[in-house]
Amino acid sequence: MIDRILRDIVNLLLYGGAFIGICAACITALTFELIGDVGQQQLSYVLLIGVSTAALYSGHRVIGLKKVSHVTSNERYNVIRKYKVHIWVYCVLWILLSMWLFLPFASIEFVLWMMPGGSIAMLYVLPLFSKGRRLRDMGWIKIILIGWSWAWLTALMPALYISKEPVFISTFMSIGRMIFIIAIAIPFEIRDISIDGSVGLTTMPVYFGMGKTIRAGIILCFLLIGFVTVSSFHYHDPAYGISMSLVSILSIWILNKSPHITDDYFFSGLTDGTMILALSAYCIVGNLICS
Repeated sequence: MIDRILRDIVNLLLYGGAFIGICAACITALTFELIGDVGQQQLSYVLLIGVSTAALYSGHRVIGLKKVSHVTSNERYNVIRKYKVHIWVYCVLWILLSMWLFLPFASIEFVLWMMPGGSIAMLYVLPLFSKGRRLRDMGWIKIILIGWSWAWLTALMPALYISKEPVFISTFMSIGRMIFIIAIAIPFEIRDISIDGSVGLTTMPVYFGMGKTIRAGIILCFLLIGFVTVSSFHYHDPAYGISMSLVSILSIWILNKSPHITDDYFFSGLTDGTMILALSAYCIVGNLICS
């Protein structure tokens, strides 16, 4: 009984959008923490990104169900089908909350700044292309688009637009963020290889092979360590380099384990959760260094 209740709570967090929203909020907050620019406007932006991400991903869970109607033995899809109505309700609530959080930023300038990343996020979820396709249905290129969107909204916007950091360092930080997001998105490509193949999607593991895909992810993790090390030197904040290097090492372990694990808690929980771990590790390491 208790086990079932706990699983229902975890499923609610994962598939109702709350968990990925917290992840997005944490990785955005990490940008502001590194810059050292933390205030009311920054907090409002963090909340907006978190809630908007929850809205997008909860909608994403159910919009694509029709394309995988032939998949009947996958626990993740069965849970989403079971709670489809609930997830739609959460999606609507997240959208309404996003609209309210958007009000302090409401301006043409802000919308224009959001569009390069936000439009990709919207098109990834909404079936606005021919034959009801989404960017999600465009094969292995989708992983690059995911990285671009997350990097723009959680790194470039906070650094360049909100905190007025120099263009070069904002761009440099954003490239590092894009590398991180792509690296932790690769395990999801591995998880979905059979399902994507059944609907004709040519994803990274299909196109390059499992071994090359994992090696590419590992290379990205080492590249990330280089990027965050340079960023930490720029901001005189070694905690950032140390914490993100630890998360990169964890991501390498996740990449190697991905082909052998089917439980979605490993992916939607631990893999996405590296964004929460990044902020947590940064705060812990920073306190240890300062103490």
